[in-house]
Amino acid sequence: MAKSKVGGVSIVIIDNSAGSPINMTSYVDTIESVGKEYMPLDVTTFADSAERVIAGIEAGMPISVSGPFDDTATTGPDAVFGTLPGVTQTFEYAPIGTASGKRRFLCEVLWLSYKVSGAVKDRVSYTLLGTKDGTMSSTVY
Repeated sequence: MAKSKVGGVSIVIIDNSAGSPINMTSYVDTIESVGKEYMPLDVTTFADSAERVIAGIEAGMPISVSGPFDDTATTGPDAVFGTLPGVTQTFEYAPIGTASGKRRFLCEVLWLSYKVSGAVKDRVSYTLLGTKDGTMSSTVY
């Protein structure tokens, strides 16, 4: 039987530029590319009849965080995320909450850009884009 989880209990914690963890859950509605990916290493030799590969190092995959723009002083995404490009900080994502036994992803991210966009008759949104720096910890609470 298939199971579906609702993202309404997700938790997103991102360090601000000073290194303090800030719960940004209420300002985030989309997160993309959280997980692990390894780069393949070719180990094919003349004795092999087909290509052979092994797992290499963990790839520094992109991470994207987006949601509704809010310029609330010190706590909104504009204040927190607007200072992150060019800074490496801790990122934590718990897709189904923080109850005991629930999965969480934790890593360092080099934040590369923070962009605000909007359109007529649409909400103003932001996108924070970074790349994973080092390994992604996938543990449980």
